Amino acid sequence: MLAPCVIFLIVLGGGFFLAMVLAAFMIALYEFFGLAYGAKRYRILHLLLGGVYLSVAFGSFIFLRFGLAEGLWLVLAMMVSVWASDTGAYFTGKTIGGAKLAPYLSPNKTWAGLGGAMFFCGLMLALVQYLRKFITFETGLAPEFDTLTIPFMLMTGFLLGAVGQVGDLLISFYKRRAHAKDSGSLIPGHGGLLDRIDSLLLVSPVFLGILLLCR
Repeated sequence: MLAPCVIFLIVLGGGFFLAMVLAAFMIALYEFFGLAYGAKRYRILHLLLGGVYLSVAFGSFIFLRFGLAEGLWLVLAMMVSVWASDTGAYFTGKTIGGAKLAPYLSPNKTWAGLGGAMFFCGLMLALVQYLRKFITFETGLAPEFDTLTIPFMLMTGFLLGAVGQVGDLLISFYKRRAHAKDSGSLIPGHGGLLDRIDSLLLVSPVFLGILLLCR
């Protein structure tokens, strides 16, 4: 039920979108600070690092939506690609198994799962790019990204799939330091907000950086 609400607010834009992002930022910051403070060493350093990391991640998300032409399409493309990446990583890891990716940080992650994350993220981003020519996004801005071809988006998706897994492991690192299973208890049965958006946090600034380099 959460995903349709998020998509609706992204499409709606304006103050409703900003309110959602601000609320998510405050919750994520609270959870991150809880994890950082739960560890005994270098609390202040990690509190500062967490604040910077989350500010950059959420700031990139907002800039993608409002600062670029066709921002709505770009944010939706990123979101569905990250969701496809997480789903692909889970099912590929469960089906194939094999060597562990980072057993200390996340015992369930495998190299096969990483491959699945990259493949499905690339496939989804390329598919969304293909479907883009059938959909018009009225932004009032001139298109800036007609040079983003399907092969380019496929390769970008492969990269973002790997980046998302790094973002996931980064939050796992802080959970391990705090001896916590989840980042919080906001979502019953699924943990905290950070557990749901850990991949997206790092993908947002990386995707924004790629797009800015290709303008």
